[in-house]
Amino acid sequence: MRRKVLILAVLVPVLAGCGSGSGGSSSATTGSSSRGGGGGTRTIAGVQANDHGSETVVADGTTEVELDDFYFKPTVLQGKPGEKIRLELKNEGKVEHTFTIDSQGIEKDLRPGSKAEVTVTIPQAGAVSFYCRFHKSSGMAGALAVTGQSGGTGGMTGTGTTTNDNSKSGYDGY
Repeated sequence: MRRKVLILAVLVPVLAGCGSGSGGSSSATTGSSSRGGGGGTRTIAGVQANDHGSETVVADGTTEVELDDFYFKPTVLQGKPGEKIRLELKNEGKVEHTFTIDSQGIEKDLRPGSKAEVTVTIPQAGAVSFYCRFHKSSGMAGALAVTGQSGGTGGMTGTGTTTNDNSKSGYDGY
């Protein structure tokens, strides 16, 4: 009996340390300029994404986008229709990630700790998905969207009561 108690005493703290790394929040961010969001998932441009906030971007500056294990921060970049935006991508994760936008022919591979710059175009209407080619099935996705369009119009919906369930199919355990 004493041996079982000892095993549990060792395993419980170890297991408690496992998880999503998102601070335990499980609600989706719904604000249009909430860069600090963190936690939950929502459907963005038809793709399930780990939600880490939104930011309104402008053409005359550079916007930093963090690529981490397994999300983009900010997750949604909003701007004026047709506006070209320069993004500074920083892989702050422990594994290689990509920044991919199929419709714009963008595919940037970033090793851990590396940086890259890309120029993207805000769509004329709605939202365009971007994602990590390696971790899309784990929710590593986001969108470029027209400012002020949300819900059904911009292709972005939040469930409000989502979870960070890493046991779903496609989670590769990093």
